[in-house]
Amino acid sequence: MTKSALLLLILIWLLIAPVAIAQDDDKPSIAWMKWGDSSNVALAEKAILDMLEVYGFINADERALLNDERSIQGERLNIIYGDALFDHMEANFLIDKALDKGADVFITFTTQMTQIVYYAIHEFIDPPKLIFTVTSGPYITGVAQSSCIKPDFVIGTVPVTNYEDIVPLLLMQDSDMKVAGAIYSPQQRASEVGVERITEVGESLGLTVVAEAISATPDLYQAVENLADQGAEAIIIPIFTFQGLSLLLSLSYDYGLPVVFSAPQNAYRGGTIGGGFYGLYKQGVVAGNMLIGHLNGDMDIASTSIYESDDFAFAVNLDAASLQDVEISQTLLDDAAYIVENGQSAQGVTRQYPESEISLADMPLEERRAADLAFLVGLECTPEMIAEQQAQLAQADE
Repeated sequence: MTKSALLLLILIWLLIAPVAIAQDDDKPSIAWMKWGDSSNVALAEKAILDMLEVYGFINADERALLNDERSIQGERLNIIYGDALFDHMEANFLIDKALDKGADVFITFTTQMTQIVYYAIHEFIDPPKLIFTVTSGPYITGVAQSSCIKPDFVIGTVPVTNYEDIVPLLLMQDSDMKVAGAIYSPQQRASEVGVERITEVGESLGLTVVAEAISATPDLYQAVENLADQGAEAIIIPIFTFQGLSLLLSLSYDYGLPVVFSAPQNAYRGGTIGGGFYGLYKQGVVAGNMLIGHLNGDMDIASTSIYESDDFAFAVNLDAASLQDVEISQTLLDDAAYIVENGQSAQGVTRQYPESEISLADMPLEERRAADLAFLVGLECTPEMIAEQQAQLAQADE
């Protein structure tokens, strides 16, 4: 090849390359940020991917890669997949990596990951959008003040945990119970708030709640022993990211103490009773709707409220009860959303996806989009809503 021909090829490449880069830059990049794996997250992940696929933002091959937790450079979307594996340093590394790759939107799962991402980007002049789901504590962690009083780049879904519904499960199991033990993490604000509410609700029901704080999994040995010494007849766990499940359950068998978790899906993980928010797939559907609305330019994140729901249900694990030598009350068995026995649920609920409704309704795309757009319109923050929430916040500060 002559020198002049080589120069000509270089010139052509220089002319074409910026166009190719610009075209790639036009494709949205989504940072998919998980704090770690859990059935809660799996349900919401499945729902968002279902939404992206049904709307044609990802194809079947791309969906298969995402199911395997791999990043994609897709035909319509780039998705930067990250799992922090419950490690704060890894979470920050993943965020920096996503920002270096030009993430336009962060999708975050759980309060922990949402909080870390928010504080990493909130001081940017033009931050990426933040859409969170399976996040119970955006208000107590400073990500938002209320559903409409929030940064313009933030939106998401909140599963509301009502301890007024959960704590009575202890007395439904044993109406003569006098003392319950609670275990929480002072490192997680949602956990601290949860144990405070459990204590308040317990007192209103004539139930004494004694609490033990843990900072690491080995602390459970002493915590459970202390609770047993204080007369605890059961253990209740508020909402928080909990790594010591297997050890706690093993100790509960030794001490014969049933364990109540503040989430139904934990019954499938070995908890004796799991009660709390039941609708995590729906949370993911709503988050997916928000993402698609943003990508299509159909909604303004700044003026759309955070979605809150408080659907409640509880589940029972008879295998755990047997190991704890506990007989589950007929009242609980009659009202449970599902019962786990011999490692399975007769109601068709699975360990990976511990809810009964885990797929989108079958309908034409035009009909679906009309319904989804109507739902988003219903989330618009009106001046009246903003004024009411500002007044409530002001009153709470007094």
